Amino acid sequence: MAAVDALLAAEPPTRRERRRLEVRDRIVDAALALFESQGYESTTVAEIVRRSDIAYGTFFNHFPSKLHLLREVADHSMRDLFENVEEVRKQPGDFAAHLVLLFERSAERTLEKGPQMRELIGAMMALAFPETAGNDDRRIRQAFGRVLEDGVDRGELRRDVDLETLLEVVVGAWYSMFFSWVHFEDYPLRERATKAARFLAQTLIRGDGEQGLVAPARVDARRMEVSHGH
Repeated sequence: MAAVDALLAAEPPTRRERRRLEVRDRIVDAALALFESQGYESTTVAEIVRRSDIAYGTFFNHFPSKLHLLREVADHSMRDLFENVEEVRKQPGDFAAHLVLLFERSAERTLEKGPQMRELIGAMMALAFPETAGNDDRRIRQAFGRVLEDGVDRGELRRDVDLETLLEVVVGAWYSMFFSWVHFEDYPLRERATKAARFLAQTLIRGDGEQGLVAPARVDARRMEVSHGH
């Protein structure tokens, strides 16, 4: 109740704060468009400033450097993943269909953004994620955990392995897929996404002889944070 009361008592953002957030969003949107079209390294702060239609000094009121802006862009990419997960969960189908669809959509959305996306994701992995690795990893695990828990609720997942271990396998495969795509130009991301997800689904779903086994526990977000040092 205290948290609800505090939320209700919170004052709406002031006009000045709304303006600050609008400018910040313009900078992020401009940077993301430029990063995707011409790459992170080739994009200058001056170009971002021109595209977002702000004064040069205004940029540094929001971001100390281009690297700090990259971290914000990476955060937006995480939100895109979470939206994708929620869209997939609403689709008809079982756990296997949802897992395949999630992997395929992640690959398709990445490829649709063009060839510069490889360099951008590489920059995020090398420069942005090391600073935010704990939060990013936890949020990715929570997103995939929702899909796995849906499978548990429908009685579809194998019951001889705990859910956190199953989650470890899924997230590890997803990370590995994009890591390989970033480092190998001929890596067939869309094809590997489909094959990896189908294999995972076949591995994770329950067999006929598992009815009597104990169902895996749900993912404990608090325990997960402790186990990853957060």
